[in-house]
Amino acid sequence: MQGRQDACAPRLSPRFLVMHFSRIVIVGVGLIGGSFALAARRAGFVDGITGWDIDKEALNEAVSRGIIDGIEDTFDTGKVCQADLVYLAAPVGAILNFLRNRANSMKPGAVVTDAGSTKREICRVAAEALPERVSFVGGHPMAGSHNAGVRHANVDLFCGAPYALVVHRPEARSANEAAVEELVRAIGGRPVEVSAEEHDQIVARVSHAPQLLATALACAAARHRSEADLRLAGSGFAEMVRLAASSWSMWEDICRTNADQIAVALDEVISEMDGVRSSVAGGEFDGLRAVFEEANELVRRLRSSADGDDS
Repeated sequence: MQGRQDACAPRLSPRFLVMHFSRIVIVGVGLIGGSFALAARRAGFVDGITGWDIDKEALNEAVSRGIIDGIEDTFDTGKVCQADLVYLAAPVGAILNFLRNRANSMKPGAVVTDAGSTKREICRVAAEALPERVSFVGGHPMAGSHNAGVRHANVDLFCGAPYALVVHRPEARSANEAAVEELVRAIGGRPVEVSAEEHDQIVARVSHAPQLLATALACAAARHRSEADLRLAGSGFAEMVRLAASSWSMWEDICRTNADQIAVALDEVISEMDGVRSSVAGGEFDGLRAVFEEANELVRRLRSSADGDDS
């Protein structure tokens, strides 16, 4: 686990970044927002962190735990927020509402970034709503937990995890895009540059379709079970349906804003399942063995990548 420890080690940012992001406001002080605040503070480039959330209990808890320094009131009073960086860590729908209704609350020169699970709609609304002198850099940390809420905030949540960043021209990144990338590295994440379209296409396959598959599998078991079914369910089944515990209140926005790509990803899985079913029903086990071998190779690659071995 040496690679993970190295990724999580506190790292001071370059001088320009310390000055640029000296004040941060977290919009949506939950697991992701709280973890980002802790990691940013540990990285040593922030002088003060405030928070804003429609859940006032979450805000008060974040203050009492020392995750944020205070509550940001400018978004409610109509004043201009003086934060250098605004980190949007709410669900996708809440991020869209915030951008549409409070875009003019940011000071000129501020940078806005987000942690939303889909990118095309968020980036489109940000481009339409934010003032010209406010920059937006779309982001999405591929990190999380089955535990929700600021009480579960973890300074190491992003360590070693891929972190998608929407970069419009990879060959000529803007200063703010480069600064956000350095920030991601400072909190231990692994920046992955993508377009908004690429992001939504990729996560439909590696995140959104798996969520819906786990949910469908859990429903199939729930609707056709006898009392013996769950008594015989072992860790493999529990691992397969773990994602089915996720909240619809979060996934509704994801499904609405990435429906086309999710449908394509599910079509691909259904096609594979049809092939597996045909092989089983027809006794074509040589073909099924080839499917297993292909799947085994993908799992080996994933494990190798997680261990930091790029060979």
